[in-house]
Amino acid sequence: MNRTRPKQIVIRVSEEELAQIKEKVEQSGKSQQQYIIEALTQSNIVNTDGIKELIPELKRVGNNLNQIAHALNGSSYYSYNLITENQKELTEIWQSLKQFLQKQA
Repeated sequence: MNRTRPKQIVIRVSEEELAQIKEKVEQSGKSQQQYIIEALTQSNIVNTDGIKELIPELKRVGNNLNQIAHALNGSSYYSYNLITENQKELTEIWQSLKQFLQKQA
């Protein structure tokens, strides 16, 4: 038993996953234990669950941008209204993204 690391974690992997792990361990020049511990403890984990709700909003903004491009060839009053609406939606999306990222920090 390792006196400095008395706890064990056991995981199951497929033959392919094991081969990939062994290859990466060999490439690293480290022991398997050292490689796996460093890989798990030194990597940043980012939770992206909240981003899925923003996709429909981003699609609407893309649609609005397309409408603005078409409107720029026509009436300037119509273009101004579309741009104003689009700016409001973009502001809301940025606020949602900022709140999401602050929760992740």
